[in-house]
Amino acid sequence: MSTRVQPRTEPVGPTVPEAPAALPTAPRFALLDGARALAALLILVTHTAALTGFNAANPLGAWTARMDSGVAIFFVLSGFLLYRPWVAARLEGRPGPRVRAYAGRRALRILPAYWVALTLLGLAFTAEVPGVFSEDWWIYYGLLQSYSVPTILGGIGVAWSLSIEAAFYLLLPVLAVCGARALRGRPAATQVRVELLVLAATAAAALASRIVVRSSGWESTWDNTLPGLWPWFAAGMGLAVVSVAHAGRPLGERPALVRSATERPALWWFGALVALTLAAKAVGLPRTFGGPYGTAGLQLQHVLYGLIAVFLVAPAVFADGRRSVVSVVLGHPALAWLGLISYGLFLYHLPLAQQLQPAQDWLPGSGFLVVTALTFVAATACAAASYYVVERPLLRRRARR
Repeated sequence: MSTRVQPRTEPVGPTVPEAPAALPTAPRFALLDGARALAALLILVTHTAALTGFNAANPLGAWTARMDSGVAIFFVLSGFLLYRPWVAARLEGRPGPRVRAYAGRRALRILPAYWVALTLLGLAFTAEVPGVFSEDWWIYYGLLQSYSVPTILGGIGVAWSLSIEAAFYLLLPVLAVCGARALRGRPAATQVRVELLVLAATAAAALASRIVVRSSGWESTWDNTLPGLWPWFAAGMGLAVVSVAHAGRPLGERPALVRSATERPALWWFGALVALTLAAKAVGLPRTFGGPYGTAGLQLQHVLYGLIAVFLVAPAVFADGRRSVVSVVLGHPALAWLGLISYGLFLYHLPLAQQLQPAQDWLPGSGFLVVTALTFVAATACAAASYYVVERPLLRRRARR
């Protein structure tokens, strides 16, 4: 049996939420908090379903096993939210965000809460959060675990995806500056077309690289690195470009596809459901983390997950305030609040679910529901404490400075 690291063995990759509306750095897309919460809940459910055997044994497990597509939603959100300010500045002919300020915000937003969670969980659950206090401690505290087969699932197992986020944070200003220089002086419409073509080409190249590495038999974590997961970030960046290009234009003057995300958001969500169902039933994917995955099925899964993410996120990006099922769901105060604390939900949920796994014996036949409910309550409590004790005070202090 191959020892290759299979993709998304612990499938999560959070978009770290921005500051709440009271802070100067608040996002302008209110429904994205709900989208972020939805992604976090999908990840929580796919983990509890795996731990309780629901994925493998229940007919609905074909769908819960594919809820690891939440990672694609998180990365699309990252690509959109972080790239959009640079695109807007370039197309509007003004200076972009200051790189030093951007780097400071990203580091402050992601590292303190992660370091606290890593330390606390490493102390409390040594078996579930291994390696934190070993000679490799610097790998986990430095978010370098995704670059090595032995370490990728060490520490907080799901935090390998934070390595990808951190790499994207570092690369994004370079891409933005290079793009601004290459496209300087061209008409805005030309800039948009060129950039969308470049993003599509790089996404296709990344997908091809996944196939080559997979087919070569080379043992690596390539599928779990930024190059391997680039198509999802590129999709979010493409949404950012389209969003800026049509900002302020009357709805009737926008392309039909863009307009439909505003006028028929439920149709886009139906598309997400169709893509999820294809991944669940039509590709022949395993229901257990770790495979076995065929090369073709693995790449089809990657494409379908990207489609799921775009179909879910686009209606939130292009919403214009009209009432719909999508806006009611994503705009619900409870879901929006979960979006604010979703970083902590991501960090704490899996070790807690592993500790609560024996609770499935309390109500025979309902183990999945019991473990899911208990994990949600416990992880939400930890996430709220992380947000209100660690994350928000740091954000407010920076805002005052």
